[in-house]
Order: sequence, then C-alpha cells, then structure tokens
Amino acid sequence: MKKLIIIGLIAVASMVFTGCGDKKNEDKNAVPDQVEDSVTDDTDTEDITDTANGSADTDTPNEDGISTLCTDDKSISVTVTRPEGFDDSEYSSEHQVAFQRLGADGTSSTQLNLRLMTEDENTVMTTAQQEVEYLLSANSDGGAAGEVQTQAAGEKQFSYFTYSLEGIEGYRIWTALDNGCILSCTAENIGSGLEPLALESLTQILSTVVQE
Repeated sequence: MKKLIIIGLIAVASMVFTGCGDKKNEDKNAVPDQVEDSVTDDTDTEDITDTANGSADTDTPNEDGISTLCTDDKSISVTVTRPEGFDDSEYSSEHQVAFQRLGADGTSSTQLNLRLMTEDENTVMTTAQQEVEYLLSANSDGGAAGEVQTQAAGEKQFSYFTYSLEGIEGYRIWTALDNGCILSCTAENIGSGLEPLALESLTQILSTVVQE
C-alpha cells in the first residue's frame, strides 16, 4: 500500500514539474504586446515610406518639356526644349531625343529625332545616306533620295537631303555645334493628311530648341 502511495506521489510531482516547464517555455516564446505594437508601427512606417518613394519614382519624365541629349559615350550633352506643337515621344532617350505631332486622323504623325554625334561631318553624312538607302531598298515600292545641299540659318550652316517612299516624306539635316559635336536630325511625315515638311521651319526649330 505504501508503495502505491509513493508511486502516486511521484506521478503527481512529475505532472506538476512538467506543467511548470511548459509554462516557462510559453513565457519564453511569448512576444510582449508592446513589442508587437512596435514591430507593426515600424512596418506601417516602412510601407508609407515605400509608397511615397514609389510615387516619386513614377513621376512623368520631361513633363517640363526639357530633355538632355548626350553623345553615345556621354562625354558631351546639350539641353533640348520640346518644340511648340509637339509632344514627347515614347522612343525618346538620352542618346536620341524624339518628338511627335499627331495628324487629324490620330494615326499619321510628324516625327523629329535628334542625335548628338562626335563623328566628323563627312561621317555623319555618309551614315545618314546609308541609313536612307537601306530604308529605300527595303521598300518594295521603291522611293527616291535627293542630293546633299546646304542652307544657312542665322549663324549656322545646315546640310540636308530629302527622301520619299510610300507613306513617308523625310529630311536628314545636320549642323556643327560650338562644342565640336554634330547635331543630326531625322524629320519624317508618316502617313497622310499632314502639313508638308518645310526646310525653313525645321532649321528654325533646330536653331532654337538646342542649348549648348
């Protein structure tokens, strides 16, 4: 009988100590309410900060109409102001600033693409001619390109030639800048029902929108 009582006491004691151990483990694993609140507050603060930063990163670029145009090696840059009546093009970048003006049908457009080149003028001319020749050769309906000519506008001398093929009327124009670079422009009417490109208007745009 005594043995049974002793065994019973041992069993009860064992259960008591086990319960105490579980309680201690629960206390160790428990996170104080104030710590949870602090973590939650910090997380909320980070979310708000991230949201604010995200909003800043998604601001529309060049919404003031001013872009930076760089040479391919980024050694030289100029500031370009969006011409009146044109919008920024989605194809614009720091190496090629592009503008567009939609026609009345909403699909035809006048495109201006400006590049800043470090090559000499003869190389710029040859590159432009080769690009247009490739464009014409790829067109099954043929096309034509004019001879290189020059036109003075203010203090600058512009070189240019025209070309045309089905659905496209184009100019290639370039001029030397005071910083030693060549400003090259591709101007194209793509589609129908557009105001014809005019050399005088194009040279005026190039003379006024670029700030060295």
